[in-house]
Amino acid sequence: MYNQHPFKHLILFFLFIFSISFLTFGQEDYDYKGYKFPIRPGERNYFAGSMGELRTTHFHGGLDIKTGGVEGYPIYAAEDGYIIRIKVSTFGYGRVLYMMHPNGQTSVYAHQQRFNDELESFIVNEQYKKETFEINLENLPENQFVYKKGDLIGYAGNTGSSSAPHLHFEIRDKEERPLNPVHFGFNEVVDNIPPTVRAIRLKPLSINSRVNGEYSIKKINAVGKNGQYRLNQAFYATGSVGIEIDTYDRADGTYNKYGINTIKIYDGDELIYHHEIDRIPFDMSANINTFTDYYAFLQEKRRYQRLYFFDANHLPIYPNKQLNGHLNINDGQKHAITVRLWDSFNNETQVEFTISGNHIKPKQSNKIILQDTLKVDENILILGVANQSEKELPLHFPLWSEKIPLAYSKGQLKYYLWDLRKGIPRAYTVNGEKKATHLKYMIPSGAHFKYFDQIANIEVNDHILFDTLFLNMEEKENQLIIGNYYTPLHGKVSIDYTVKDSTLLGDQQFVFRRTRKGELEYIGGTWQGKTISFRTNRLGTFEIHKEDTPPKITLLKQWQPNQLRFKIEDEESGIHKYSATLNGQFILLEYDAKKDMLVTRLKNKNGPFKGHFKMIITDAAGNESIFEKDF
Repeated sequence: MYNQHPFKHLILFFLFIFSISFLTFGQEDYDYKGYKFPIRPGERNYFAGSMGELRTTHFHGGLDIKTGGVEGYPIYAAEDGYIIRIKVSTFGYGRVLYMMHPNGQTSVYAHQQRFNDELESFIVNEQYKKETFEINLENLPENQFVYKKGDLIGYAGNTGSSSAPHLHFEIRDKEERPLNPVHFGFNEVVDNIPPTVRAIRLKPLSINSRVNGEYSIKKINAVGKNGQYRLNQAFYATGSVGIEIDTYDRADGTYNKYGINTIKIYDGDELIYHHEIDRIPFDMSANINTFTDYYAFLQEKRRYQRLYFFDANHLPIYPNKQLNGHLNINDGQKHAITVRLWDSFNNETQVEFTISGNHIKPKQSNKIILQDTLKVDENILILGVANQSEKELPLHFPLWSEKIPLAYSKGQLKYYLWDLRKGIPRAYTVNGEKKATHLKYMIPSGAHFKYFDQIANIEVNDHILFDTLFLNMEEKENQLIIGNYYTPLHGKVSIDYTVKDSTLLGDQQFVFRRTRKGELEYIGGTWQGKTISFRTNRLGTFEIHKEDTPPKITLLKQWQPNQLRFKIEDEESGIHKYSATLNGQFILLEYDAKKDMLVTRLKNKNGPFKGHFKMIITDAAGNESIFEKDF
């Protein structure tokens, strides 16, 4: 019979080959077991941080190897290769080397105190050539800096955003994605301790869901030890719910807390969720703020991992996306839940608990609440109304009004729920009184968006929002309130604020943001008439204040005759830039922002320090201080 699709079998063959290669791709990256441990190889070592560990703004991309609080430990090349990139920065990785290996993988050595003599001499010459401390040299020739496995390449330190002396060590695949170095067979670190579970939370995932009678997250602390944990009470739930976990790992001989690499959830014998953290692309690492509950992190300093799919989470850590972790509790029966966790060394922990599929009334509170509460949880508006005599609550939209039913009562508040995807209510009415919600617009994630308002204009680029933002905005007593502190952003939004109070206008007036503690944090801004334009990576409450205080410069005692040391401080807007000359010629200043320290460095380290020295320090508001002296 004539084949009407001559390429059909060929396509199916290639699809089969692709699927097999996809399934085995990750394992092939770990086949090589010849890497040398970069610090004290062959000796017992300890980690300060693990691969995939949950950090403030990202997943940790490698291993932090302890140096006992001491700088200067020799760093050795993990394998034959050449230095492809050298970078020196005030923040981030500080002094860092990137080494390319014959298998196409790259090893990374960050926060170094200094490089070896050859590399150190090279980088200082380049800094003088470009007249800058911060420098990034990429795609270096493969025959320029070639080293063998075990060669000395630098010394461990505390540069950049490091909080204590250590070596941050990575192994990256051919696509520059960090791999888990533990899987390459190093024997220098011992870990026989299973993960610890502190608490389990249950979250409603739809407007009709309830946990313990409320549309609210509920937490139960775990009890147990040595890999076996349980909850001493059950959750009561109806509708679609998701599990969240507070957990960490430890290793033998240290009290540091590490990340968990693999988690699975079983409802009875059925696997309903699975994630595996063994590589996170750098451009997706900030998605930690969707993988975990960002609000809870800021409030409690705890990272609750969401063990269910969240529509704003695009991390490639789910082997089977059909296992979405959504539990539909509608049967009135008890669900026996088991969460299994594994660390990088394959130590396992289990936590068991029950979800009872029964509706119960919320636990009542005697707390006196006289004011309404308004909260947006993802796309659900939660209105807690005090002194409400009616069971229905009128919501007012730009073109219509609609009454919504009472969801539940707790103490003195009646709670009403509204799905904001159906419309943005501008106000609601309680006992004849109309009250504003201050909700303005729905700004979608993944889109370049501009919103114009008589109070302020806001522009959001397409990569800034992790999830849809239901924008609230109001002006109150010379404060501009846009969004709130708990909205995670993946960059800065642009805001144009037209100021009505003429006493706040002026070139030395700048935008500050109120922190949760009530302190002022400098944002900046530029004026055009009565409008100040500024960019911010945090929403919240903004104010206008004067900033005209120049930085403070203090000359410190000299440790070396041909080197100067300074302490530079600016408590308001912060240090923005610095420069110095000796006899009118550029001289290198090495900046340690953690210590507010500047140190001069001559191109010739043994040369004399003689002549007229001039240093200029400028803060972010443009205020300037100058230090001059003849030596």
